[in-house]
Amino acid sequence: MKVLVGVTLFIALFTGLLTWLHAQMHGLFSPLQFALAAFCAWICVCEIALFRHSAAIQRRYEEHSAKLGEGKLPPVFLFEDVGLLKMLSVFVPSEYVGTAMWATYAALDPSYADQASFGFCVDVGNGFTTLVPSVLFAVSITSPLLDARHLGMLGLVMFWQEFYGTCVYFFQYFFNGRFRRSPRAHTLGIVVPANGIWMALPALGMWASARLVLDGSYAAFGHAT
Repeated sequence: MKVLVGVTLFIALFTGLLTWLHAQMHGLFSPLQFALAAFCAWICVCEIALFRHSAAIQRRYEEHSAKLGEGKLPPVFLFEDVGLLKMLSVFVPSEYVGTAMWATYAALDPSYADQASFGFCVDVGNGFTTLVPSVLFAVSITSPLLDARHLGMLGLVMFWQEFYGTCVYFFQYFFNGRFRRSPRAHTLGIVVPANGIWMALPALGMWASARLVLDGSYAAFGHAT
């Protein structure tokens, strides 16, 4: 199985179930629900994997640097063939996927191979502190577990934390000149889009959360009022 297929299936399993339930319960497909459910499904497991496999990530990064040189990307791991058990072992993303993903990004920013760096700590902190709120938010926008205003307040805090952390990370990445270690195409083609997602979707989440508070209902997600 290609790693890309396994990752897609993981996201689709969680998001697809909630999207299907949303359509069954409310009679429509909500792009807003789909986008935020997919984001909530992926963000925390990625960041917790960074913590769980930090030693392996550092070893893999050092191996890549010694073999390829500073700032050189290893082969794209998403197109490698990996057995299903190896994909799912230990944690999803598994040790293999989590290590390969973060070690690859560390070639562009070695912060993620350094447990004392801001980038490492802010992502790990986000992963653990937003895990329960992310699950609660993703489920509630399909089948409400909280009053709309209460979920909206929770969402505003959670998504702002994610948005602000990414903005500060982005600033220190450029301010400290880490973009100089790799070709401009890698910065524009990988670093900017990857972090852009981590800014755009939390911004969308803040807007949706504000609607929950202001409307006092889940109308923004297509629920009947």
